[in-house]
Amino acid sequence: MTRALVSRHAVARLLVRGVCLACALMPRLAAGYSYYQMEGAKIVWPGGQSLRYLSPASFPPGGDVEAVVLEALALWNVVPATSYQFFASRLDEEFAMDHFDGFNDTAAVGAGELDPGVLGVTYLVNDGPVWFDMDVVFSDFPGGVGYTFEFNPTCDVLASPTPSNGYSFLLIAVHEFGHALGLGHDPLGNEPMGAAWSVATMNPRYPSGGTMGSANIVELHTDDRNGLRYLYPHSGPSGPQVPDLALSGFAGGTVVGKGVPVFFDPATVYPGGELIARSMIENLGTSNEFYVQQGFYLSANETLDAADSALGALAWDLAMGDSFQFDVAMDMPGDLKAGPHYLISVLDEPDEVVEVFEDNNEVVYCEPLTIGQFPPSIGLLPQQVITCGSSYSGPVPTVTHPLNMAPITWSLQNAPAGMTVNARSGVIAWPNPLASPFPYAITLRAANGAGVGTQTLFLGVTQSAPRIAPIAGQRASCQPGYVGPLPQLTSPPCMAPVILWTMESGPAGMTIDANSGRVLWPQPAPSETPYTVTVRAANTVGNGSVSWTLSVKPGDMNGDGGVDQIDFVAVGTCLNGPSGSLESGCGCADDDADGDLDLRDAAQFLNELSF
Repeated sequence: MTRALVSRHAVARLLVRGVCLACALMPRLAAGYSYYQMEGAKIVWPGGQSLRYLSPASFPPGGDVEAVVLEALALWNVVPATSYQFFASRLDEEFAMDHFDGFNDTAAVGAGELDPGVLGVTYLVNDGPVWFDMDVVFSDFPGGVGYTFEFNPTCDVLASPTPSNGYSFLLIAVHEFGHALGLGHDPLGNEPMGAAWSVATMNPRYPSGGTMGSANIVELHTDDRNGLRYLYPHSGPSGPQVPDLALSGFAGGTVVGKGVPVFFDPATVYPGGELIARSMIENLGTSNEFYVQQGFYLSANETLDAADSALGALAWDLAMGDSFQFDVAMDMPGDLKAGPHYLISVLDEPDEVVEVFEDNNEVVYCEPLTIGQFPPSIGLLPQQVITCGSSYSGPVPTVTHPLNMAPITWSLQNAPAGMTVNARSGVIAWPNPLASPFPYAITLRAANGAGVGTQTLFLGVTQSAPRIAPIAGQRASCQPGYVGPLPQLTSPPCMAPVILWTMESGPAGMTIDANSGRVLWPQPAPSETPYTVTVRAANTVGNGSVSWTLSVKPGDMNGDGGVDQIDFVAVGTCLNGPSGSLESGCGCADDDADGDLDLRDAAQFLNELSF
């Protein structure tokens, strides 16, 4: 999307004053530049060159300030397809400035000698259709903040001169030297508010065009180059074409003639939202270039790399002398990390145009763009049903914008006893779930810097089938008979109540209490090998069983695992003669397990007896 350019506030004024020897000077506004004429003829320097005399007091030879002045002059000398040249002379002694002596003097004067807010003045004196004298005067400490003599001033420095950085002397000098070769302001400065204009070095208000590219290079803008070519066109043998495309770091503001760093709106945007950015493209060279791509990116820092998000691209046909200021609407990606980001634009993104200068094709917007953060919005949690007694680990919860909503702190509300949540991952853990006739309604809560989101997890916990704790091997005696241990469920809260206990295996005569699971054997019978006893518990969900061994040793009347004198007394009470019958409590004395008590049992008992 493109629309008409608008601009912003003023900081200081750059003025040009003209003095005419023979007649009044009339500035004429051409397409994107202005110049001076006399009776319809443009006023130019004879031979397309002029010599500037530098004040040794203001610009000490070999110093940093003189280097900046020479750089400003050189920028006008290197414009392709023109025939103009500045020259400079380093004087040994200070001179008295005379605006009518034919010497183009350059010096700095006290702030009190210039109107308040004026950074520089060029005095123009012509002799008919040619220039005669052009003296340039700079304020020596403008605005109470002074100058920065950096060759590549950053956009924040240019936008807000302060005592720590000051005004860019290079930009001011380039502007004044533009007057010194015959260019006027662009625009003139008397246009109505909101009038369309283009960023140029000859804009009447500081920072007068600003810099180019992310390297903050001070270069002449397209309008200035077109004006220079009009006043001093090249003639003679043709040189090779000079391809040079650039992105300006500055665009027009709402105040006519005042540039501001390229900008965007709004300052804060959310994933999926729309961002409108101002951009300016210039063809600084002498060739026509077609289908030149321009890409826009969002980066976490001021350096473009492969991990940055591509926002979109445009394609341009750029004729020699073209410049475009426009707004472009871009849709933000659906998910972006919250916080500051940098908007970066790259011209000739595939690097298909072989240019003399490649360092002015990328612009990093001066102010960072804030990606706003959404409060957490948790995805639906499906209802789950688990079994009591089995450790539960919940699913990893999701949010609608994982990058944007991070980092998130997770917590629980209405959680049953023993349930926890991982504060970083949101995964719920419940080592010992408790059965409930109704599903639990658990509130999962996510919090970030923007707010809180919740989602309800409905978790059903059903009864589990009985699992019975192991029972160690047992020994039985005949007196008073065998009473088995009471079986224990491994997790009574999950498995109770047991509806029925049954005995699956056991010796003859053994019974089980269907309510408790305890087995009874009133008359244990001896056996050389242990018996196996298996009981089963059943509830509404399922059943489970447990088995144990039961030893009944012949002659072991008291069930202590041995046959000794104590057992001899008990056996004696059971013997009632040859082929005697088994009485209650005497089954263990039937050593030969033939169903009676006789001398053979007594003999075998004596053989096993340990004294």
